[in-house]
Amino acid sequence: MKNLSVIVPCFNFDKLIAKNINRIIKKISKKNYNYEIIVANDGSKDNTTSEIKKLIKSNKNIRLINFRNNRGKSYVIKYSLRKTIFNNILLIDCDLPYFEYFNNLISKLNKNDLVIINRRSKKSSLKVKKLTYYQWFRGKLGDIIGYIINFLLKLEIEGNDTQAGLKAFKKIHNFNKIKFYSEKWFLDLELIKLYKDSNKKIFCIPVKYELPKESNISFFSLKNFFVLYEFIKILIILKIK
Repeated sequence: MKNLSVIVPCFNFDKLIAKNINRIIKKISKKNYNYEIIVANDGSKDNTTSEIKKLIKSNKNIRLINFRNNRGKSYVIKYSLRKTIFNNILLIDCDLPYFEYFNNLISKLNKNDLVIINRRSKKSSLKVKKLTYYQWFRGKLGDIIGYIINFLLKLEIEGNDTQAGLKAFKKIHNFNKIKFYSEKWFLDLELIKLYKDSNKKIFCIPVKYELPKESNISFFSLKNFFVLYEFIKILIILKIK
């Protein structure tokens, strides 16, 4: 593999966006790839835009797609995918989750069509064994979601971990014409289902990982109901397609 398009969705991340983009560049440069980094700025209200523009002045491989309003992670990734130059795609959240597996992920893409982080593999493990109540609850909730996904969609991926913020894939035939339905949170699930139904080779990387100690969203937040609504909507769409 010689070419790579990296998409980094971000929102209000001006303190670390430049540092993290440079960390990605450092990794890729060691591979001598032809590359582009598309930063999809999802309506940030801080100085994220200006920080990215500073980077572009010194590196023409960086591109900015600026959204005036916050549209949602899935939306900005879908839009950015249509603007990519290369067929090898890497998606990574702006806080660089699982960044220590970055090289391994790219390496595995050479012989696979989709490579994902799998926190629910039997080979994965928590970095900290003593969990807070919230961490325990979040882990169990993830297990339940994985069970529901497997029951309805039969992905046959161990643990059905679809939402980790690092994955890579090769665009399949007519990829840019494929319709994805998620606007906010579940494009990852649609991608995995697409590659599974297309009989493409999927590789899962087990990891050592952490669970957040607390949520910045209250349990009864309106956002949780929107998340649940979109999750149910995407499950129904994928089930009947």
